[in-house]
Amino acid sequence: MPTCPHCAAEHNAADLVRHERPGVTIVHCPDCECVVGAYRRHGDRPKVDRLRDASP
Repeated sequence: MPTCPHCAAEHNAADLVRHERPGVTIVHCPDCECVVGAYRRHGDRPKVDRLRDASP
């Protein structure tokens, strides 16, 4: 069970509040809204490909 670093409350993982952002998931405590963790989602594809050919 994850423990909040601010209020020391223990919650089931399903009870934590999640915010999905491009490439990252932010998880916070439902009681005090302190961030419990931020996780990168490696499977997301970038919306804009900024790679360019090296040839002139």
